[in-house]
Amino acid sequence: MLPDDLDTIAADWVWRTDADLRLTAVRGRCAALTGEAEPIGRPWPGLNHDGPGDAAALRNRQPFRDVVLPHRHRDGRTRWFRFGGAPLSASDGSFAGYRGVCVEVAGPATAAPLPAWPFEAVLARLPCGVSVFDADLRLTACNDRLRDLFGLPPELVRLGTPLEDMIRASAIVGNYPGLSPDEAWTFVAARIARRVRMQRERRLPSGLLLKTTITPLPDGGTMVVHEDATDRARADARLAQQNGWLDQALTHMSHGLVLFDADHRVTVLNQQFLDLYGLSRETVHPGITAEELIYRRTEAGNFPGLTPAEAWRQVRERLARRIRYRLDQTLADGRVIAVTYAPTPEGGFVTVHEDVTAAKRAEAQIVHMARHDALTGLPNRALLHEGLAEALAQDGGVTAVLCLDLDRFKTVNDTLGHAVGDKLLRQVTARLTAAVRAEAGDGPVTLARLGGDEFALILRPTSRFRSGRLAGRLIEEVGRDYAIDGKRITVGLSIGIALAPADGQDPERLLRAADMALYRAKAEGRGVHRFFEPAMDVAMQARRGVELDLGTALAEQQFALAFQPFLDLSGNRITGFEALLRWHHPVRGVVSPAAFVPIAEETGMIVPLGEWVLRQACREAARWPKAVRVSVNLSPVQFRGAALDATVIAALREAELDPHRLELEITEGVLLQDSEATLAILHRLKRLGVRIAMDDFGTGYSSLGYLRAFPFDKIKIDRAFVADLAVRPDAVAIVRAVTTLADSLGMTTTAEGVETEEQLAHLREAGCTEVQGYLISRPVPADAVAPMLRAGDGGVEPTRPSVP
Repeated sequence: MLPDDLDTIAADWVWRTDADLRLTAVRGRCAALTGEAEPIGRPWPGLNHDGPGDAAALRNRQPFRDVVLPHRHRDGRTRWFRFGGAPLSASDGSFAGYRGVCVEVAGPATAAPLPAWPFEAVLARLPCGVSVFDADLRLTACNDRLRDLFGLPPELVRLGTPLEDMIRASAIVGNYPGLSPDEAWTFVAARIARRVRMQRERRLPSGLLLKTTITPLPDGGTMVVHEDATDRARADARLAQQNGWLDQALTHMSHGLVLFDADHRVTVLNQQFLDLYGLSRETVHPGITAEELIYRRTEAGNFPGLTPAEAWRQVRERLARRIRYRLDQTLADGRVIAVTYAPTPEGGFVTVHEDVTAAKRAEAQIVHMARHDALTGLPNRALLHEGLAEALAQDGGVTAVLCLDLDRFKTVNDTLGHAVGDKLLRQVTARLTAAVRAEAGDGPVTLARLGGDEFALILRPTSRFRSGRLAGRLIEEVGRDYAIDGKRITVGLSIGIALAPADGQDPERLLRAADMALYRAKAEGRGVHRFFEPAMDVAMQARRGVELDLGTALAEQQFALAFQPFLDLSGNRITGFEALLRWHHPVRGVVSPAAFVPIAEETGMIVPLGEWVLRQACREAARWPKAVRVSVNLSPVQFRGAALDATVIAALREAELDPHRLELEITEGVLLQDSEATLAILHRLKRLGVRIAMDDFGTGYSSLGYLRAFPFDKIKIDRAFVADLAVRPDAVAIVRAVTTLADSLGMTTTAEGVETEEQLAHLREAGCTEVQGYLISRPVPADAVAPMLRAGDGGVEPTRPSVP
């Protein structure tokens, strides 16, 4: 009789039934070959096949073999199996069932009768080493594989050899590492004597890992099976290593991970997942279902506002679709968790959980920064446009747009630095916000910063009266003094207002209208608010036309210079001329400097234009007597670059004009923008011999301070003081004070705008050095300068031509 273990080795699987022919035991490779779970309890043979009544062979209760049956595998193929078996009897002799074997065959065409191999033939074909011993532990059967595994000589491994001899010989060749032959035999004998099935693995000197199974036989004998487990051990080691890597990855990955099988039960999860949701391994562990996991998470507050049943219903609906998805879930504590779901081929799925709270906050911050001002936190121009478009799209009352611009902010920035300027803007923002909130209450209102010192405000629904009242309040609030870094600072506010739908029905047009109204407020003294009027658009269009024409005027030589003389009062002679720019437009005619010089300064056109004036004035002066100077006005814009002194030098060299004959007139606005850089340029020019005059003295706030900062050659007394000489005694006192101050500082004085003999007499009496004005001469063209100088003959009072 073949022992059970040998049956398993010889066949693909061994089976057993009860008296009703239902399978009660299956051992071997049944599940691996059929692709099904072991068919315990199913009718014999437990296969899915299309054959006829195959149990007929068993109903006869006779031994049988060579029954070949088909089976439809899960992979779609049909596999064939050959069965054989014999009936079993109970202790009372009654029929107890069947016991048999099964092997896979190629198919009906190649199926041959199952050979009735003898026991020795079976042993010879086995891949493992087998030895069978009788009750006296003498060898009764073995195969060649046994000799190969242990390297034993053939004469030792023969029937009848005592097991003890074989063990001692095997120990001598090193098959029992660390044991002597006596110790090896004692060890083996003790294990066999226990008469229980035992398994042991040991490494042979060849490196082979041997798995030995000792099985006691019913007749008192013993069967020993030796299996080469080296490849399996290597595979196990690789699997263990891979599992170790997987464990390391799961332990150290920053994401939470959960793997579910086809039954939606947890098979793998890591600690990060538990920590992410505040769960414990006592309640969440492998084996629980997805539904149970969702219930645990809901109880931990992971699904705010949902009951466990509601949360599971949502998750179940997503799982049923079996498609990959990602969603962001906000927890009760405000954290945002990104959950990624992906189905697996085996029918399960995996979920990955990542805390993206910081990333979401950074993303929100980026979005906020793209639509808000970084310094003040107010909406920027883009968000203002959106808010204005939304307000205009709603039909409900008047919408007001207010454009706000700080007065004298640039002076603060230039004199006190940008850090103070930034603090001032924040305080201005706070005042604007408070005033707007007090006026609008909870109504829709948008305050935005457009850049620099420019702000804008959308107010709706409102009226002309309400928007004007708010503008007045804003001007009042912003105009109060500020205390910043120990300094008291004062700025003003100018506001332009446009109302929709009257002044425009789209954001661009409405903002443009409010900007034009702001321009009017600035032009009318600042610190006021003005509403848009259609005439402003006309004026703006005209201004735009001047701006466009300036671009071609210089290239087409539409500019010319006129010269107005200075009269030296001590010698009653002309000592110099001021160069004045004139624009002869081909269509507009003569354009006043007041109409185009501010535009040229705003657009930067004043730099090339000022360079042309300087070169042209030097060329003309080079043709005059050497005692006569030429005076040229400089714009503050010309000082913003570092090339002004180089431009002056180039103009002097080109005209071959003595630097002492060139006089440059500047206003205190030049010194306001960057006093250190400007003073450096002025000192370089003065070292060349160029004379520097301060124009419009007495009209600013810091004129006396600038006289201390730089040694001017001349002070020009503004025409506003000259005009009042005959009617206001204090004007005479001011002029006398200026001339006295200039004299004490070694400077000369020139009074502008002299138009009457009475004014001239007051100026002589006050000690003024030079005078300039219509009383002496109107500005004359360049070709009229030489006749004027000849008429004066160096010492005779010149004629006073009337030139437009």
